Amino acid sequence: MNERRKLLMVSFFYPPDPAVGGLRVAKFAQYLPESGWHPTVLTARTAAGDSAEHPAHVDATRFISPWRLLSPKRRGIGVAGGTALRERAGRGGVVSSAAYSALRHVLPMSSVRMPDATLGWVPFAVAQGRRLLDSADFHAILSSSGPPSSHVVAARLQRHSGLPWIADYRDSWSDNHWDVRIGPFRRLERRLERRVLRRASLLTTVAPALAEQLETLHAKNVEVVYNGFDPADYPSVPKPANGFTVVYVGTLNRPNQNPEPVFQALAQLNSRPDLDLDRLRFQLCFLGTASGAVADLARQHRVSQWVRHEPAVPHHESLARQAGATALLFLGWSDPHAGVVTAKLFEYLGARRPILAVGTAGGSVSRILRECGLPDLSNDPPAIAARLEGWLREFAESGTLKPPASSEAVARYTRRAQTRRMADLLDGLSRGRS
Repeated sequence: MNERRKLLMVSFFYPPDPAVGGLRVAKFAQYLPESGWHPTVLTARTAAGDSAEHPAHVDATRFISPWRLLSPKRRGIGVAGGTALRERAGRGGVVSSAAYSALRHVLPMSSVRMPDATLGWVPFAVAQGRRLLDSADFHAILSSSGPPSSHVVAARLQRHSGLPWIADYRDSWSDNHWDVRIGPFRRLERRLERRVLRRASLLTTVAPALAEQLETLHAKNVEVVYNGFDPADYPSVPKPANGFTVVYVGTLNRPNQNPEPVFQALAQLNSRPDLDLDRLRFQLCFLGTASGAVADLARQHRVSQWVRHEPAVPHHESLARQAGATALLFLGWSDPHAGVVTAKLFEYLGARRPILAVGTAGGSVSRILRECGLPDLSNDPPAIAARLEGWLREFAESGTLKPPASSEAVARYTRRAQTRRMADLLDGLSRGRS
């Protein structure tokens, strides 16, 4: 369709804020015009973006952070996840880190639960959203959550305008597995979630199992639009790592993700007299991962000398590190049917490096790996050791590893392809309204 249609996108997170949640929305905004949808993004002017100039299609409104009341020295929200908020509480805030850890199960302030830490944005976003809707002929609304406040804003704007509304879930809300609430408060929040979303025309989310959960909760049609990767985000000529380097990027959710089989496999390889890990300059790098539990496991299995930790880096640098790695470590969820399909999986596909997938086989991650011609998840240390041994011998001969074979299946998971799917859904709603 070549018709020019206007879309109001509502998302608290949006670049230049470094929160990873803004990437999905930014890629929708970048590629939707190719399908005839021209977005205006309603977002927050956070501390991370105060000094930056936003493009013309981005309307960044005022935001008052509740954390200013707790710690006057800290302005804005940056990444609103529970870990970041807990760190802020523990660095000079009135609420201590221990108190926050206890209270967050009752009234957590994060990017995934309500009341979330972005409520100070809601009144400003609603007011500006109404002005935008009254000043131009919009055809639909698309909101992306977490934080849930994005859906709260969109629900009010939908009531104001009567437009079709797609509510996109990057994370679960009341059924979230990161911030778990005690029963009575969870039931109350589920009622709130159903009330906020009752006028949504369609729900979308990032994984099939999450879609099933949302269909059960809301009794609405839910479509899957994966996160995907953008080939344009990777360096055209990656800088190779120094030696045989396996990289893991991002947070580690214990006990749901378990790197121990990798350490057991390394211990087995170290016992082999014909393999010299030091000569090949082998290292397993955890980039941006909290080091405590990983370091303990490495010491337990006597492989600490090959395991290192590095602080988190900007997203573009993370992608460059992935593309330059010898191989990438992916840690699946202990319950493969929990439905967690992280954006990291697609970034790894885009990096075109061999992937060591560790975890319990099954579910959507296994299906995507097999579909793309990659080895499935495994928790078996001997099998993991055998895969690493093959790679090490290949590296010893050639100094690198062959990239995975390109496939049409991988191309289906680009950001552009997934945005076309979102555009098709918007087209359907627009046709139904007209």
